[in-house]
Order: sequence, then structure tokens, then C-alpha cells
Amino acid sequence: MALNSGYTEKSVSDVKSLAKEDEEAVLKKLKQIQANPSHFEFLHRSSRVQKARVGRLRIIFRVEETVLKFYRVGERDKIYKEIRWLF
Repeated sequence: MALNSGYTEKSVSDVKSLAKEDEEAVLKKLKQIQANPSHFEFLHRSSRVQKARVGRLRIIFRVEETVLKFYRVGERDKIYKEIRWLF
């Protein structure tokens, strides 16, 4: 288990690969990633923010936070859903 918090290159690419699938499939995959963070490589610390678009959701990965934030496209100020990263 890693001591630092962060999101992973693998999680970003996995989410992008699911972009054509429905939201439920994306959330399921993200929960798998969240449940098994040791299976993924951490981003380099210089990669502070990663973004992915899944259907009408924009997903923001922030390396310095432990929250995965979902925003609906066109609604930047309104958080649609958050998934806490557990370490």
C-alpha cells in the first residue's frame, strides 16, 4: 500500500478506454481501481491533474487530493459525484 495519495496512469487510460461505454460501466471500473490501488502505478508528481471525458461526464484526477470528481459537461461548478480514494 502506498503512503502517498494520487491517481494512476493506468486508471486514467482505463477510464479513457471506457469513454464509449455507459456511466455505470465506468463507475464499476473506478470502484475496482479504488479497491485495489496497489495494482496500479502512480503518476509522476509533476503530473498534477489528469482529465478524461466519459459520455456527458468530465472526470478530474487530482494528484494532490484523494477525491475523484465527476462533473457533467457544461456544469463546472456543480459536482455530480465524488469517489474518495482510500489508502
